[in-house]
Amino acid sequence: MYKKIAFLKLCCPGDLLFTTPAVRAVRAAYPDAELYYLTGKYSSFIPDHNPHIIKTIIVEPPYEKAGVFSAINAYYRGINKIAKEEFDLLICFHRSMFAASLGYFGRGATVIGFQTALPMVDKHIPFDPAAHEVQRYLDLTSIFGCEPEGTELEYRVDPEDEEKAETLLKKSGISGDFAVIAPGGGENPGTTMHIKRWPTSGYKAIVSYIKDKFKLPVIAVGSGSECELAERIEPDLNLAGKTTFPILAAVLRKSSITLANDSGPLYLASAVGTKTVGIYGPSSDDLVAPLAENHRSVKKPVWCQPCYHPENVKRGTVGCSSGTWACMLALDREKVIEAVESLLG
Repeated sequence: MYKKIAFLKLCCPGDLLFTTPAVRAVRAAYPDAELYYLTGKYSSFIPDHNPHIIKTIIVEPPYEKAGVFSAINAYYRGINKIAKEEFDLLICFHRSMFAASLGYFGRGATVIGFQTALPMVDKHIPFDPAAHEVQRYLDLTSIFGCEPEGTELEYRVDPEDEEKAETLLKKSGISGDFAVIAPGGGENPGTTMHIKRWPTSGYKAIVSYIKDKFKLPVIAVGSGSECELAERIEPDLNLAGKTTFPILAAVLRKSSITLANDSGPLYLASAVGTKTVGIYGPSSDDLVAPLAENHRSVKKPVWCQPCYHPENVKRGTVGCSSGTWACMLALDREKVIEAVESLLG
C-alpha cells in the first residue's frame, strides 16, 4: 500500500490542470495516502489549490535556466529535494526521459511514467499522441489500480481570493453578471506561440455582440504583456496584468461565460466550473479541450490544422507551419456566436 505519493509535472499551468482528474483518481483509490506535487514556481498555484494535495514542492525546470551551469545546479537541486522526501511512488506526467530522471535518481520504491521515458521509469504505458491529455494521465494511474472519478478539471478557489476578487470588481464598477474574454495566450516559460491567438478584430466583434444581446459587461484578462492586446478588444474593464493567478481564478468563477484561445485562462475557467468557449487553431480540441458539458470548442478545419501535436512540441518561438495562419484568419465569427448562444441561451 502506497502511503506517500508524488506527482511530477514541472510546467505549465494548463498542463497541470489536465493532470487534476488523475490526482483525483489517486485520492479516491488511496484515501489515506499523502499526496505531493512537484512543479516549478511558475505553476505552483495549481497544486496549491488542489484539495487533494497536502504539499507543493518547488522543483525548477532545468531546461528553463540560462546557461549549462545553472541548469545542472537546478537539476541536482531537484533530485536532492525529491530524495529527501522518500516517496513510495512517483508518477511522472512528462513523456521525456530527462524529466523522468529527476524521479529516477531521487527515487522511492516505484517510478511510473510513459514508455518514452524509459529507462527512467519502472512501470510504464505507451504514450498515445492521439489520446486526450486528461485520458493519457488517467491511463498512467490505472497502472496501480486507480479508476477515473470524472474527467472535469479541478481547482479550489479559496475564500480570501473570492473576497479580493469581489472587492476588485466592485471598485471597478462591475456588479452582477459579466462575461470574460482572454484574447492572449500562447506564452509559457521558454515557448512563444502567438499563432494560437484569434485576431483581436474577431474578439472585438464578440464583445459588441455579448453587450448588445445579453446586456453583459465584458472583462478582458491576461498577463501584463497582454494589457495592450486586451485593450484593443474594447472591454468594459481590462484586468490584464492586474490580478494574481488565484484572484483571476476567482474572477473567472464569478463570470457567466469565458471565451479564450487555447491558453491557461480557458482551462482555469473550466476548472472552476464556468461555461467556456475555446477557440482552436494550431492545436487540436480533440486533444486538449475541457471535457465538460458546459464547454464549446470552435475551430476552422483547414488542410494544415492542427499543426501542433504532442510529439513535436518545440521550445522557442513557434510560427505558422504553412505561413498562412489560415486556421485563425478563416475562423467564422458566427460559429463563435453560436457557441456563446448555446451556453447562454
